[in-house]
Amino acid sequence: MNLKQIEAFYWIARLGSFHAAARHLRVAQPSVSARVRELERHLDVNLFDRSGRNARLTPKGRELMAYAGQMLALAGEVEQQIGSRTALVGRVRFGLTSIPAVTWMPKLLHRMAKAYPGIDAEFVVESSENMRAQLLRGELDVAFLAGPLSEPSLVTESLGAVAMSWLASPSLGLETRPLRPQDLVDVPIITDVRGSFLHGLALEWFRHGGVEPRRQHACSSLPTRLQLARAGLGIAMATPNVAAREIAEGALRLVIADPPLPELEYVIAVAGGARTPTVSVLLELAREAIGEEPRFDIAGKSYRE
Repeated sequence: MNLKQIEAFYWIARLGSFHAAARHLRVAQPSVSARVRELERHLDVNLFDRSGRNARLTPKGRELMAYAGQMLALAGEVEQQIGSRTALVGRVRFGLTSIPAVTWMPKLLHRMAKAYPGIDAEFVVESSENMRAQLLRGELDVAFLAGPLSEPSLVTESLGAVAMSWLASPSLGLETRPLRPQDLVDVPIITDVRGSFLHGLALEWFRHGGVEPRRQHACSSLPTRLQLARAGLGIAMATPNVAAREIAEGALRLVIADPPLPELEYVIAVAGGARTPTVSVLLELAREAIGEEPRFDIAGKSYRE
């Protein structure tokens, strides 16, 4: 029995098929099948019920699953703590939304390349909803997304909440007094795509005032949303810190909202089970980068410990 066999078994059980496990491990499917057959011969039990379309665990397979997660986690801890940083190799796949992408992510990648040159980072900038689905399909190892998130197969940790505001070009001529939903109902709003957490927050604010915004522009790119607001095409919802330069230059200004906009919570979501050394490294460096990035301002939270 060896770790490659345990690893193959674990990911087949997690992802539901030999094909998905082979894709995740970046090996040929026959290699994954061979590893599991060797493990079953060694233990003299059947670990999977192969009568159906999906790979289902047998009772003995379910017993082994708990041990498999512990074994892989312990192996990863030994590799991370005992091995040298330059010896740590592998791939980590993570996702984040627009706000982290333009604030602390560049610092994270710089630190990872310097401290762990053997780790390859693959990342996507996506909506929280899409990243949740990718985590469940085994296509991502970690995601930094808008929450809250309740999913039994994912391990989540709250990062805290980010303050949100309406940002507008002075050319719109909006009043400087606090503005209620009723005051902005005829002004086009610029948010993330429909169905996203950010879009939901915007609608929640208007509905609190008993109205619906008459015109909505949806865009998945935060920099583009800010550019549209600068051009006077509407008011954009964003955390003020990401537009500090535009505000200082007078290209955008804060719109005082009455009541204040709801905060946007952020969470770290990790595919449940064994945490690989590369995932542990990513989380460690991400917490450092978040704690040192003033534009990603999360009140009351520190990730320097």
